[in-house]
Amino acid sequence: MHRWACAHARRSWAPAALYGIIAVAVLWRMDPWVMNLITAHGTRGSLPIGGDIRRELEVLQQFGQGGMTILVVLVIWLLDPSHRRRLIDWLVAIGIAALLAFGLKMLIGRPRPVLGEPEMVLGPFGMYPVPVDHGFVVTRAWAFWQDDVAKLWSMPSSHTVFAVVAAGMLASWYPRLRGLMIAVAGLVALARVGFGAHYPSDVAAGIAVGLVAVGLANRWNLSGTPDGDRGVGRTG
Repeated sequence: MHRWACAHARRSWAPAALYGIIAVAVLWRMDPWVMNLITAHGTRGSLPIGGDIRRELEVLQQFGQGGMTILVVLVIWLLDPSHRRRLIDWLVAIGIAALLAFGLKMLIGRPRPVLGEPEMVLGPFGMYPVPVDHGFVVTRAWAFWQDDVAKLWSMPSSHTVFAVVAAGMLASWYPRLRGLMIAVAGLVALARVGFGAHYPSDVAAGIAVGLVAVGLANRWNLSGTPDGDRGVGRTG
């Protein structure tokens, strides 16, 4: 039984991990071109979007983040008691995603687009002069206690990771939402690039990490929900 469970878990995350490697490799060479295009036609490294449209996108890109996730969880809790137990799997997916996303951010150490070095990867041992209010702080990407060290956390995009986790869990529970969830998660990924927070390859990596987290959480099934009730394997 343990071997069977491990095999199924492996099949659930392996394709997503492979996709991530391929997508990052393909998009990596496009990163400088895309960000140069955004910078050339925008301000402060983001697309020239202002007013209500920008504010709406800034809110929508929070899909999957803390406040919006709590709101969705409360809606499910109040309106669909049959799904309450499944929220455990979402929590597990969030935990997996957080460990993977922030672990990779600190291990990879890629400067954000605002620093203008798309091909640089520090790894766990490289150091970088991060600009702060009072000058520069030379630090490593894993020194999370340092000022503005998040400027070295470009890959993967954690907003994209958690958007994919939220979209993936909701789509697996409510198959009719699948198209909408794909669109919303895609919008988050595009917004992160459009606002200059990440390179395209960063959001590709984020999508892969999110899919891995969803796949593992659904396969581990700590909520004890039967496969048919969880939507695993559904196509409708």
